[in-house]
Amino acid sequence: TTTTTTTTTIGSRQIAVTAPAPSSSSRSHPHNNRNDVVYAQKNENDEIPIDDNNATTTPDNINSSSPSREKAAIIFLHGLGDSPDGWSSLAEALPNLRPSLADLDITYVFPPANMIGITVNGGEKMPGWFDVFDWPIGVDAKDDPKGLAMSVKRIEKIVTQLQTEENIDPSHIVLGGFSQGGAVALMAAYNRRKKGAIPFAGCICMSGWLPMKDYLDVSEESASGTPLFWAHGQYDDKILAEQQMYGVNKLEGVGVDVTAISYPVGHESSNYEEIDDMAGFFGGGVCPSWGG
Repeated sequence: TTTTTTTTTIGSRQIAVTAPAPSSSSRSHPHNNRNDVVYAQKNENDEIPIDDNNATTTPDNINSSSPSREKAAIIFLHGLGDSPDGWSSLAEALPNLRPSLADLDITYVFPPANMIGITVNGGEKMPGWFDVFDWPIGVDAKDDPKGLAMSVKRIEKIVTQLQTEENIDPSHIVLGGFSQGGAVALMAAYNRRKKGAIPFAGCICMSGWLPMKDYLDVSEESASGTPLFWAHGQYDDKILAEQQMYGVNKLEGVGVDVTAISYPVGHESSNYEEIDDMAGFFGGGVCPSWGG
């Protein structure tokens, strides 16, 4: 298989991503609404490299005269069949929409999902965080507990890296994702976190869903310390809109502070209003806590 290595700029950092050339048959799957997908694989050591060899500062984003700027991180997970490139533009879009974000030293991390077989797609392999068994995905959709657990473990590993290598505390990290990535973000931020774990600064679910809903176990610390922004299309025919109402009710029921907004769109990842509201969630609710 032919592979190419590209360097994706993510705000004040750059991450090297190895991407195999996609075959013509691997571009068609029910979850993807993009015409051109770059398929990315994880590194052999299952880590996202964020060390000094490939992490560079961007002059426009870094003020060298202000070394004490607050450090923070945003980890955002792409959807099924997509790649980190599909969402890396957030590193520029968010500070442009909310200039206050430019005052922070933010590390943007867009990890790639592994290539896995997707049952609902006849076992075809594509970048995915876990298996999918039903289509469309409504509140009665079957879960993939093992796949979800493995993906949550990967996110936790990245969080540990950010702590040890970048000195960024979980309380200054936001987890987010689109569609399948949003489902993993919800799991990692709220469900069955280790006892005494530091709550994340926030969570973002874009057109996603709450998996493992019958086994929801949210600690008081995570519920009170990690606010959630959930955006969803009213006409979403892939992740049904009922998922937002159901998930929001479940999470609010255990004490999570949820900002939920629905939009007159389908399963879209590039709706300006959603991105602007996401930026507002950072600028209006999350960022002040980073500075405190």
